[in-house]
Amino acid sequence: MNYRKEIQRIVFYSKEDMALSHNLIKTEKLLENLSLKHNLTLNDILEIYNIKLHFDNGLFLPKWSKTDKINYVGIIEKKWSTLKNRFIEINDQNIESLINDLENVYIGSFWELISKLSVYKNISNQKFAEIIENYSYQINYILQQEKIVQKFNKEIREFLLTYKTTAEILLSQFEKKNDNKKSCKYYFPKSLSLEDKESIINTYLDSDFCNLNYVRLIEKSKDSNEMKLQDKTRYKAKKKSEKQNKEILESGHVWNVRVQVGLNKDQNEPVKLKNENGLFEVIYSEKYLDGIENYVDLFKSFNSLFNYIDETSLIYLVSKSCELDVIERVIGLKSKNEYEIGEFFTRKEILSNLQLLIIEYYLNRKGSGIELLINYFIEHINQMIVPNKIIFNLRVSDTPELDKIRTLLPDLDFLLKQYKNLAEYGMIDIDLLHVSSKPIGFSQVTSKNKIKYIYPNDRLIINLKHIFFSDQSHLFHTETYGTKYSNLFDLLTFEKVNLDDFANYQKDTIQSLIKDGYLKLNSKNIVEIEKITLLYIIREIHRNELLSYWHYPKFVRDEVDLLIKDKKLLAESTLFSREEVKYFNFYLNQKIYTNGYDLRNKYSHGTNTLSSEKHKSDYNLILKIIILILLKIEDDINLSRRNHC
Repeated sequence: MNYRKEIQRIVFYSKEDMALSHNLIKTEKLLENLSLKHNLTLNDILEIYNIKLHFDNGLFLPKWSKTDKINYVGIIEKKWSTLKNRFIEINDQNIESLINDLENVYIGSFWELISKLSVYKNISNQKFAEIIENYSYQINYILQQEKIVQKFNKEIREFLLTYKTTAEILLSQFEKKNDNKKSCKYYFPKSLSLEDKESIINTYLDSDFCNLNYVRLIEKSKDSNEMKLQDKTRYKAKKKSEKQNKEILESGHVWNVRVQVGLNKDQNEPVKLKNENGLFEVIYSEKYLDGIENYVDLFKSFNSLFNYIDETSLIYLVSKSCELDVIERVIGLKSKNEYEIGEFFTRKEILSNLQLLIIEYYLNRKGSGIELLINYFIEHINQMIVPNKIIFNLRVSDTPELDKIRTLLPDLDFLLKQYKNLAEYGMIDIDLLHVSSKPIGFSQVTSKNKIKYIYPNDRLIINLKHIFFSDQSHLFHTETYGTKYSNLFDLLTFEKVNLDDFANYQKDTIQSLIKDGYLKLNSKNIVEIEKITLLYIIREIHRNELLSYWHYPKFVRDEVDLLIKDKKLLAESTLFSREEVKYFNFYLNQKIYTNGYDLRNKYSHGTNTLSSEKHKSDYNLILKIIILILLKIEDDINLSRRNHC
């Protein structure tokens, strides 16, 4: 076993795993010494199995010749027969001693082979019950094997009813958001009923060891065929969450976002930014606002000054995965039913809400208001679509916000229907729209442009996005530059990086990227970017999860067209992007996100708060949604007019 002291164990996770090259380098070293080994331990055999999984998935080092591949595959296949024979011999008498010898990295592989080779048939129900009692921590691996769960249905159910972390396993399967490709699927005994699951959840909430992250998952859970919780269970989770949150606040461990907005009469610059001591301060110039000649241009300050919309007319306020830091991505549990929120998104939300209050304050001092500003912009849009006319008008009155909201939400739905009608038929037919009272989803609103948004449609694009732009890629850290850059693209763009700057485990991937034409080596052995337009497109997709087609120059659109033809990218023609639809649903519909504002349902079904201050706050949030929708409509019309010129 001396050779194992030199290298770590080889484990197969997935075809997309970024440590593949490193594992294959270790594989090469192992295979060169394998002929010296005669007596394989169980862990050695499981390592052979993991190497086989690499080869079965067509994963080899680029430098290996065809002969090398045939030779290595032959060695592994020969040892595989030994592996199968050893496993077939497992039974009640020897299984526990084998489990005792298992290395942690191979527990999953062990149970996988127990299932694949039908070895579970050699194990009695009594012995299996003893195993899960004595090695309870292995239940997570056992539950990944459907055949084993079916065979030992009764024993596993009885174990899960008393195991202290069963609730966390259930929530990980049915409520947790799993972005990681290594995330596993659990199978549960058919005899474990919905009532059993709720009982397990309640016992967990009553315990002293429940984790706040899982409590929040319970609080925000949604009913499904696999797990349904009563309202009183969710309410119990809510109270438990509040109690644990209070304890965290009292201990001083708080995530704090501070944003301050002001208006300065003497400031010449349109806006001044300051970020000091954890306070993000934004001061706007009243002189600049006074210089804006009309209401339409003042409305557009939500774009030009407040950055509600970015330079490609995508809503800037949406939550973006690239804005989450490493800690926000990897620490804590997130429900698959919640809108992903990080510190950067929270700051954007607070700032956008304060910007709305600032402009409202400014307008009120001049005897006007947000409603009037929006109405003027509607008139501006109607002038763009003559002879059509969008019917949408905000009441300018002292009516309580609660009453305004209850009339405004249906009007907002009708606004979307009108634009969809215009985009699809070139005209707004009010009589046709009155035929159906069915609400419209944001994703259903069509664009007037045949191509609007571009999305990745191929695994290659996703892999390149990770390799070149993710701070989780294994390629951007080099001995020379350390962590100066957070991704490979920036490293190669701003520095002259020699191929030898990369470690051996990185070089194979770099050589593969050179072979495929994404990178090149110059005469001085400097690694340079070759397919710059393609990688620029991928960078934009990394930044926003998509790109807005018509806001890029022709040479970029030409490259996009080729990628669409090759089915590597996908084009859609909707008014709102997928990310924007998610953002709007976060505000309006709890049906989609359990951590959202749920504005539409609250006020439609009378479950809203009685607080007039909350009504005012919610009303402003709806106004913000309307402003964003109108900015998107104006951009869509402008693009359509330009493209038809």
